[in-house]
Amino acid sequence: MAEPSSTRDRARDAVAYLVLGGFLTALQVVMLELRGAVPIALAFGFNTLVGVLIGSIIDLGQRLSARVFDIENRAVAVRLIAVILTSVVAIVVGVEIAIRLLHGLVPGTGDTWSRTGVLWVAVPVTVVMVAIGRERERMRTRAVRAERDAEAGKRHALRAELDALRSRTNPHFLFNALNTIAALIAEDPARAEDAVERLAGLLRHALEGSRQSLVSLGAELAATLDYVEFERLRFGDRLQLHVRVPESLRDAFVPPMSLQPLVENAVLHGVAARRRPTTITVWARCEGNTFELGVDDDGSGDGDHVGSGTALADLRARLKLVMGDDADLATERRDAGFNVVMRWPLHDRAKGVD
Repeated sequence: MAEPSSTRDRARDAVAYLVLGGFLTALQVVMLELRGAVPIALAFGFNTLVGVLIGSIIDLGQRLSARVFDIENRAVAVRLIAVILTSVVAIVVGVEIAIRLLHGLVPGTGDTWSRTGVLWVAVPVTVVMVAIGRERERMRTRAVRAERDAEAGKRHALRAELDALRSRTNPHFLFNALNTIAALIAEDPARAEDAVERLAGLLRHALEGSRQSLVSLGAELAATLDYVEFERLRFGDRLQLHVRVPESLRDAFVPPMSLQPLVENAVLHGVAARRRPTTITVWARCEGNTFELGVDDDGSGDGDHVGSGTALADLRARLKLVMGDDADLATERRDAGFNVVMRWPLHDRAKGVD
């Protein structure tokens, strides 16, 4: 977007230089009684050259003062002094360069184009260039502000969509957890009390995750292990867990509450669906420039394994919002088990929806 805008700025400047050069040349024709095509063409070229030099120096000075001294956020008096100093430097340097170029290219023009005589050309040029520069700076400021506002609006929209998805995911998890506690109350009140304490820890992790778009894989894995221990209070040895996550990958960033729903899905549709022990494997790896985080189970693998698919669909949408459009969630039903894999490019960390 910046390139077309810069092109338009340069085109407007070129038109301004030519118009101003023509206007000053017309005044010189009348006031200095210039005659002949060569003197008039020389005057037009010189006036345009002075305009280009002064305008370029003023533009450079404004850019440097804005970048180095943050002049736009200074007091009015400071900005005025900066404009005056920039203009004086532009006049002195621009006139000197123009005269030296003219004398070098067209010898014998010293009497016609002396430094004192050129000042009356430089002063109106400077006034016009300062006005053009200030207007252009205001346009740039408005454009930057509009772009910032648009980006903020986009971030708010992403945040709202992400919160909506989380609001569906967390109650889903809470509903299942409360069912587990309800089942334990009659069977084993002591284990039910332990389950309540573990649930409090899981809800704390979910609450902390709602305030940020990324957490470390290590933190997400720790919360998931707490969830597994929570479910073991209900299923006992029927729930087996293997973790194959290298230490080198545990500092990687993942969306909060992204791994736990996958393990929960395996528990609900794998472990709970049969009496025999079910092994759930959590793994992570890097394949080239792609990060993969997956959950396997050796449960029944029947057609009801994924339920309604709402939790997985919401998680897939969250992945794309946080990790980028190239992020994906893939499922694979096997003869004896089910596999879910999240993957995203390593360079796509987040869209910044915090």
